[in-house]
Amino acid sequence: MLQNIRDRFTGVVAGFAIAAIGIMLTISFVDTGNFTGTTNFAARVNGEDIPLADFRQIAQQQLLQQEEATRASLSDEARMQLERNVLEGMVRNRVVAQYVQQMGYRVGDQQVAEHIRSLPVFQVAGQFSSDGYMAALAGQGMTPTAFEEERRAALQIEELQAGILESSFLTPAEYRRFILLEGEQRQAAFAILGTDAVSAGIKVTEEDVRQFYDANPDKFESEESVAIDFVEATLQNVEPGAAVTEEELRAAYEANPDRFRTEEQRHARHILIAIDQDTDDAAARELAGKVRSRLVAGEDFAALARQYSDDPGSASGGGDLGWAGRGTYVGAFEDALFGLKAGDMSEPVKTEFGYHIIQLLEVRPGAERSFAEVRGELEQELKASAGHDRFFALTEKMDDAALENPGSLDAVASVTGLPIRHLDRFTRAGGEPFGANRAVIDAVFSPAVLEGGENSPIVELDENRVAVLRVTEHRPVKLRPLDEVHAEAEAAVRAERAHQLVTEQGQALLAAARSGSDFAVLVAERNAKLQGPQALSRRTPDLPPELLSGIFRAPNPRGGQPVFGGLSLADGSFAVFRVDAVTPGKPEDIPQEQRDARKNILARQAGVADITALAVDLRNDAKVVVAPGLFEQSENF
Repeated sequence: MLQNIRDRFTGVVAGFAIAAIGIMLTISFVDTGNFTGTTNFAARVNGEDIPLADFRQIAQQQLLQQEEATRASLSDEARMQLERNVLEGMVRNRVVAQYVQQMGYRVGDQQVAEHIRSLPVFQVAGQFSSDGYMAALAGQGMTPTAFEEERRAALQIEELQAGILESSFLTPAEYRRFILLEGEQRQAAFAILGTDAVSAGIKVTEEDVRQFYDANPDKFESEESVAIDFVEATLQNVEPGAAVTEEELRAAYEANPDRFRTEEQRHARHILIAIDQDTDDAAARELAGKVRSRLVAGEDFAALARQYSDDPGSASGGGDLGWAGRGTYVGAFEDALFGLKAGDMSEPVKTEFGYHIIQLLEVRPGAERSFAEVRGELEQELKASAGHDRFFALTEKMDDAALENPGSLDAVASVTGLPIRHLDRFTRAGGEPFGANRAVIDAVFSPAVLEGGENSPIVELDENRVAVLRVTEHRPVKLRPLDEVHAEAEAAVRAERAHQLVTEQGQALLAAARSGSDFAVLVAERNAKLQGPQALSRRTPDLPPELLSGIFRAPNPRGGQPVFGGLSLADGSFAVFRVDAVTPGKPEDIPQEQRDARKNILARQAGVADITALAVDLRNDAKVVVAPGLFEQSENF
C-alpha cells in the first residue's frame, strides 16, 4: 500500500510548499539506531536514543520561530532554556510512543497511507502528488520509510489519546459544582484610587531623579539601530520578453500529456473482516460470506458496515471510501474494484488486511483536455515562467555586483538600473519597508555587514522581491544622558511615589472599613467614586480584569457581614471593594442543550488533563540519560 503511494503520480508539482512539512517532521518517534559517544545522541530514553541531529534541527526551528515572534534575539539564558524545553518535549513524546507500543496499539499500512494522502502538504490542486511527497521528504533529508514509520507511531499515539478522551467524564456532582461557580453572581461595590489626584502634590528633587536614573539604567538605554542603503528589485522590474510562439505552446502541451488527462475515478464502499489474533483466516472468510449473503438478501450495506467492518477509517461512514483512481489500493482490492460495474458487489476479496466485500457505487470516466482548451492557460504559464527566468537572471547580476564591489551599492544600481534607497532607522525588531523580515534582520546585523561595512548577499524578501543592503551608520545600545531623559526619569519617580501613596491610602481605607466605618464615606473622603453595589458575573465587561478576579477570589460573606479587599492595578492605581452577597449559579436557568454541550467540553478538558498526567507519569518513571555537555554543544549548531 505504501509503495503504491510512492509510485503514484497524480499531477504536476507547481510551487510545492516544502517548508510546510517542517511542522510534521519536528518529532521523531522511531528508534534510529544505538549510537555511542556524546556526538551522536541528545538523550537516551529507556535505552532508546534521540539522535543529536534531530534535537539540533528542532531546537533551531524553535529558536527561529521564537525570535520571529518576539522580533528580538534571545539571550543566552533564554536560548538555553528553549533548548532544555525542546529536549524535554522530545523525551515526553518518546516515552509516550514507547508506552503505546507496549500496550499493543497498532496501525496498519492502509491507515498510514490514507493519512499521508490526506495531508495538504503533499497535495497539488487537492490531489495527492507522489513527486511532491518525495521532493518534500528529500528536502528535509528524510526517507519515505522513516517518515511513514514516524506517522504510524503518531497515529498510534492519537489512538491512545482518542481512547482517553472518549472515556473521560464528569460526575453529576462535579458538573453541578462547575455550573454553580460559573454562573455565580456577586453583589459588590468598589472604588479606584487613582494616582492623578496625588501626583500633582508630589515634590521630586534633582537628587531623586539622579538616584532613580542611576538605579535603573536599563530603563534609559537607547535601542540599537542602523541606517541602511539598499537596492530592491521585484518581478515587475524585469523587461517584458518576446511573445510566446505557437510552436512553444504546442511543445509545452505535448511535453506534459498526463497533465491534461484525468484518470478514471471510482467511488466505492467496503466491509472489511480482518484477520487478526482473535479471528483466523477461516473464521474471517466464513463471516464475510455470511455478511455478503445478508447484503444480497437486501439488508442495508451502510448499517452492516458500521456493525461488522474492521476498517476504522470507513466503518463509521458506512464503509464509504470516496473517489479514487488506480494505484490507490493494494493489488487484489484494486483488481476486484476495477472489475466491477456500477452497482455491482464483489465476492469476499482477500488482501493482507483480511476479507473485503466491495460495492462499486459510481464511475467517473477519465477525460482529456484538448490543446485549444488549454492554450490560454499554457500561454500565461509560459509568460510567467519566462518572467521568473529573467527575474532570476537579474538577481544573479545583483548578487555578483554586490560581492565584487563590497564597499558600495553603486555597481548594483548600475547593472540593474534601479535606484539606491535609504532607510534612516532599522532595528533588530525590523522596520519598514521590510517589516520584521528575519532574513533582512539577520543580513543587516551580520558581522560582515554591520562591522565590516560590506554589502549583504542577495536577500529574498518574498518569492518575487529581493534586495541588497549596506549599513551606512551603526548606533549601538548606550545609556542616554540624564539631560535627554530627565523628563522620563522625573515622571517615573512621580508615578512610583504616587502608587505608594494610593496603596497606603487604600490599605488605611480597608483597615477602617473592616473595623466598622462606613465604606461609602471612607471612599468619598479620598475623593474617589463609589461604584455599586451591583451584581457582577465572571464575564462582566468594562472592569479591570485583576479587580474582577479579586472580587471573585474573595471569601463568601458570613453572618451578614461584608468582605473587604484591595489590590494594585496595572496602571498604578489601587482598587478597594466590598462583597455583600454571593448568589450561586442556577443549573435550571441554562437550557438542557447548552448544559450538555458544556458538559462535553469539560469532559474533554478532563480527558486532556488525564493525557497530560499520563505523559508526566511516564516521564517521571523513565530512565533518561542526557548526553554530557549537550547544551554547550548545541550553542554552535
